[in-house]
Amino acid sequence: MHPSARLSGHLGPLLALMLAACLSFWLAPAPQGQPDVEYWGHYARVGPGLGFVVNHDSYGYLEIAQHPSQLLRPQEVRQSRPLYGLLGAAVGYPLTAALGLAGRLGLAPGWPPDELRFYGFYSGYVLLNGLTLLASLLLFRWLFERLTAGRGPTWLFYALAWVLVANPITKAFFWTAHQQMLAFLVPLFCLWLALRPAPRGRTWGQLAGGALGLGLLPLVYGSFVLAWPALAYRLLRSARGEGLASHRWAALAGRLALSALLFALPTLAWIALLRAQGTTYYNHEAVRYHQLVWLPEAWAQPGFMGVVLDKLHGYFEGLQLMGAWLLLGVGLLAATWWRQCQAAAPVLPPAVGPALAWVSGCFIGFFALLGYYPERLAYTLLPLVLCLLAGLLPHWPRRYALPAVLAGAAGWHLYVLLSYGPFS
Repeated sequence: MHPSARLSGHLGPLLALMLAACLSFWLAPAPQGQPDVEYWGHYARVGPGLGFVVNHDSYGYLEIAQHPSQLLRPQEVRQSRPLYGLLGAAVGYPLTAALGLAGRLGLAPGWPPDELRFYGFYSGYVLLNGLTLLASLLLFRWLFERLTAGRGPTWLFYALAWVLVANPITKAFFWTAHQQMLAFLVPLFCLWLALRPAPRGRTWGQLAGGALGLGLLPLVYGSFVLAWPALAYRLLRSARGEGLASHRWAALAGRLALSALLFALPTLAWIALLRAQGTTYYNHEAVRYHQLVWLPEAWAQPGFMGVVLDKLHGYFEGLQLMGAWLLLGVGLLAATWWRQCQAAAPVLPPAVGPALAWVSGCFIGFFALLGYYPERLAYTLLPLVLCLLAGLLPHWPRRYALPAVLAGAAGWHLYVLLSYGPFS
């Protein structure tokens, strides 16, 4: 069966899993205003005991989608990610028109224009959340086949997909206008890019087009900058497979340099467009939170190493949210490695282990160097941990693995559902 046909066969069950998990979060405890719990939003009640938090950032996203020209304003908060606002416009305008038509036909409430635009564009962003999460699940399915060498049981995939869907980030952000669903898509996309087979006889033109297309992604979400290291890994893996003679090193270096330049080109073009409009490019995260730029800022200051250690300490403190998952991944890896050593068998398929290690290392290094690390970003590593578990668990007897994994997924969902927060 063709891979695309196999993926489409999972589309319906994955959609049902996603909707069931996300709708279940309407049952979660509502915010009570505890002073020690960060709360940036308001609670939207949809029924007795049912509701979700509308993050206050939503209004900024809605404003940009309705008026994309505001991206050209000086110091616009979302100026560094213009394409996400344009995506909001691309789905928001048709949905607003459809709701207006439904209202005139008596199929929907006849909202005033302001409310109609709010519901239309808000629904558009929720639709983008759903499509992003569904794309993450489909990518995870593709990766699952490679991680298990095509021998992974279906129950294992759906149990791990359940964990990917039912987590604190979807609980807090699925039903609001925000970008956080991309936190799951980006690492899975990068691993997919690193593992995807390079076509034979690839020309410089194909490489240029691919790098240029990938370069658009950081204009959607900043973490997509890690797509270039994944592309570089893929180029190096392909060159190693072909056998690197000494005269090929120059060609490989040229390919890497060309891909890096073209990957950066869309962002440089956006900055140039802003300058042509008389606007200085503004990156809110860099200006307000000093993300990444703290390193050159601290370099000239005394006590540079102390600053670095303090930032890294904050990063590892943030990882405590993922502590149990990271320990589970490392512990199971060690146990599986010891078990497979007795049988002289590999732990992961040959091409998979290095790619997973490379992508995981890139994400850990990138976020460690951000300097400001919101706790929710810790869950960016969750998809990669689940990929590791997908490759390790098939080595263990089904009679033990099946109940343990299903109980773990159900327990995790209940824990997230019944926990107080997060709300932002």
